[in-house]
Amino acid sequence: MSPTALLWAYALAIVFVGSLPQLPSWSELATFGVVILAPVLILPGRGWLSVPFIATLLGAGWGLWHNQHALEQRLPLSAHGANFLVEVQVVSLPWPSLTESAFDEAAATSSVRFSVRVLRVHGRDLSPPLQGQLLDLTWYSIDEGVLTQLRGGSLWLLPVRLKPPRGSVNPHGFDYEGWLLRRGVYATGYVHPQVQPPQYLGLQPGIPALRHWLRDKLLETAETRGELLSALLLGDRGGIDAGDQRLLRETGTAHLLAISGLHVGMVTGFFMLVGGLLGRAIGICTGATPRGVTLLFALSASLIYTLLAGAPLSAQRALVMTWVLLLVWQWRRRISSGFAYALALALVLTIQPLAFYGAGFWLSFIAVGALLLGFRGRQYLCQAHKRGGRLLGSTAGLLRSQWLVTVALLLPSLVFFSGFSPGGLLLNLIAIPWLGFLVLPPLMLGVLLLVTPPGAWCINFAAWQLDALMHFLGGGHNLLPSWQILGPPAEVGLLVLSALGAVLLLLPPGLPGRNLGWLLLLPPLLPFLPRVGEGEWLRVTVLDVGQGLAVVVHTPRQRLLYDTGPISGSGWSAGREIIVPYLIGEGVLALDTVVVSHGDRDHAGGFAGLAESLPVAHLIAPGRLERRLGEKARRTSPCVAGGEEILGDLRLRWLWPDSTDITGEENDHSCVAVIEWHGVQILLAGDVPAEVERQLAKSYPLSGPVDLLLAPHHGSRSSSSNALIAWAAPRRVVFSAGFRHHFGHPHPDVVVRYAASGAALFSTAKSGALVFTWMRGAGAPLVEVARAAPRFWYADHTDGADAEWRLSRRSQLW
Repeated sequence: MSPTALLWAYALAIVFVGSLPQLPSWSELATFGVVILAPVLILPGRGWLSVPFIATLLGAGWGLWHNQHALEQRLPLSAHGANFLVEVQVVSLPWPSLTESAFDEAAATSSVRFSVRVLRVHGRDLSPPLQGQLLDLTWYSIDEGVLTQLRGGSLWLLPVRLKPPRGSVNPHGFDYEGWLLRRGVYATGYVHPQVQPPQYLGLQPGIPALRHWLRDKLLETAETRGELLSALLLGDRGGIDAGDQRLLRETGTAHLLAISGLHVGMVTGFFMLVGGLLGRAIGICTGATPRGVTLLFALSASLIYTLLAGAPLSAQRALVMTWVLLLVWQWRRRISSGFAYALALALVLTIQPLAFYGAGFWLSFIAVGALLLGFRGRQYLCQAHKRGGRLLGSTAGLLRSQWLVTVALLLPSLVFFSGFSPGGLLLNLIAIPWLGFLVLPPLMLGVLLLVTPPGAWCINFAAWQLDALMHFLGGGHNLLPSWQILGPPAEVGLLVLSALGAVLLLLPPGLPGRNLGWLLLLPPLLPFLPRVGEGEWLRVTVLDVGQGLAVVVHTPRQRLLYDTGPISGSGWSAGREIIVPYLIGEGVLALDTVVVSHGDRDHAGGFAGLAESLPVAHLIAPGRLERRLGEKARRTSPCVAGGEEILGDLRLRWLWPDSTDITGEENDHSCVAVIEWHGVQILLAGDVPAEVERQLAKSYPLSGPVDLLLAPHHGSRSSSSNALIAWAAPRRVVFSAGFRHHFGHPHPDVVVRYAASGAALFSTAKSGALVFTWMRGAGAPLVEVARAAPRFWYADHTDGADAEWRLSRRSQLW
């Protein structure tokens, strides 16, 4: 068997093991190996057949060992919320953000998020040891003087409160928990100065300190766009303002400032050019060949750039692929492109066995594969050379490269990002070479000459070009159509045909049947084609927003959002980070109605981030809250008992508050609504207390049992009274709460009360997001649980007590 096939067998085995919903044991893997290898080895003269199986077992064994080790190197659940005193080194570049004193008001104090490496633990340690581990921390309300000392490379004695690396799990959402696992983060937490004052211990020279110094010099030297230059050079995106982030996101060009293969490749190409020029000069003087000098410059530049960028997972992957391609370039007659491709794949998965969970992994390898396929034989370039010489050939090659990558990534963009903007494709055709030829080369040259006047001029030239590029993107965003193609369609067969069409279009021109690719590629990309599921259905999604609430109610024609989740003290917004990705993934680019039940930040905090990203047609909120948020929606109205809204097949009946004149406690005036759809009743009650529940039970009889109840106040002891349960008679109850949050929701007494009523109980803290789908006339809903996704780290990171509770009450789903 060829070496290329063996590399593929090894790599695919790593992917297979990492894709399992639960990791196998070593005994299971050994048994599998014996069963597979024994028949092959006993055949006389057929021992060579065992080679691919051995490669497969090696890949599976490496993937299993790495993944088990990664799971073991996490803070145990028994230490959740424990305090530690640790000596640490800051290994990231901290950026401050305004701490929110309320959901729409910024306070004067700052908070900062940063990563540290633990050097020493004062007092007790854990198993696995905390020493040597990576932590992601937040420092709330940090003093300005302390902030100036919190630099990359700085040493600190910090009191910290830690929790296991766990995150929200939502459809179409960012897998924060998996991202932490791939980075090797032991725990997350925050600095706890009330336990002991933090102490600055000095600055340790090294790459983190160098990165911080470079950031300071860039911000000091650049006359404009210094924060964007820092993102390009150092992978430091914390300083990019919200307006620029939104522009990049809406134009589909956010990848331009995310260190990836594009950037590593461009930097490598620039230094190959520099190395080639120097190599020729050296060759003239010494008679040596310039190829070795060029290779040395390219290898060194790509490594240094990756280290300066903080060596994120995407840059590590790009570095491996770049080095393999450089080796192919050096020994191009002895290494086939197919072998090099398989070697890069195997090396990336050896270094990062879980890399395939990131969209960047697939986009990178698909793009490189498209280039290899499209330039196979290089006939296209040879014809261009003959017609117009080297310049025309190079230009044709560049344009064809852009074309190949664009076609290859259309379908993956639909799959990974739930759509793409045709206008963004056009902008990228100009923005990518602009960045590659006019921004990155002078920036890299300026860094080499940083402390000299020519260095300052180069950096400012890069800054001016970057500023011009941002203005170009802004103008293009205003001129080009803003519509998006959403997907992917649910038909697997159609996706397979579309992928086949893309492959045909990537083949060199002139091959018979190539243009048939258009007929196969386009159907999933056309926005007017009907999608699967256009029947009569109601879908209620309770998103996992931690300690907060966000419920999306939609039918094929209507979209309603009840509450917008929390905003954190560090500026993280559930509206922007969880609700918007979910809605876009579901093909929703505008909201018909948003209900903000009351002004507590765990219900209203995400509204600003949501409204910045998606238009809101109608906002409904209690009186004073309606006035505070009204400017962010086209139309507003208060929720008042006795009123109702008709949204197509949906009917909203308002049961509370009883007046628009609201004073006192926010919870007491939460918007309470019954949503009715073809006999299905959904009760949304905000944070109303037991006293309000009793008034509702007396004043508003229901037509029958409630099919789904969102437990008031997250299952707090002050709510979910016996009166409410008897009145609503809920069939299903959802507690939207944070995992092991200090509020302790839901309260055990509340759980017992609901369980005694016979209701099925659900919790976002245990299950992640919950999706309930009713088909008209079908009776009980289909229930989808986000944490049931096949991710082995979800299965591993459960609480034993919770599992025991589930087993003892099988009718409950958590």
